[in-house]
Amino acid sequence: MTVQNISVTDMIEFADKRRVRKKILSEPLLEAELVCYEPGQGTQEHFHKTQEEIYYIVEGSGSITIDGETTAVKGGDMVFSPADVPHSIAAAEDERMVMFFVKGPGQTMARKNEA
Repeated sequence: MTVQNISVTDMIEFADKRRVRKKILSEPLLEAELVCYEPGQGTQEHFHKTQEEIYYIVEGSGSITIDGETTAVKGGDMVFSPADVPHSIAAAEDERMVMFFVKGPGQTMARKNEA
C-alpha cells in the first residue's frame, strides 16, 4: 500500500449550476469525497441502504437534515448519518459551503450487499 497525502483544500472548486463533487478515495470498505456548494445549492433527500456517513464541514455554513430533523452546520462541525435513514444537505442562501464526507462500507461493497 502506498500512503497518499492529499491536499483537500487544493480540490475546492465551485460551479454556478450544480454542486461540485470530487472523489478522494474509493475502496471496498470506505469512500471519501469533497463536495462544494454555491449559496443555496444542496443535495436532495436520499438514503443509503447499507452505508453510514460522516460529514465534516470544511468551511462555510448550511444545514443537514437527517430523518426529518434539521441541524445548522458551520466550518468545523461534524455530523453522523446512519444507514437506511433519509438525509439531505443545503448550503446557506448567502454563503458557500465545502463539505468532506466519508461513508462505509464503500460503494462496491454496498452495491453487492444491496443486490
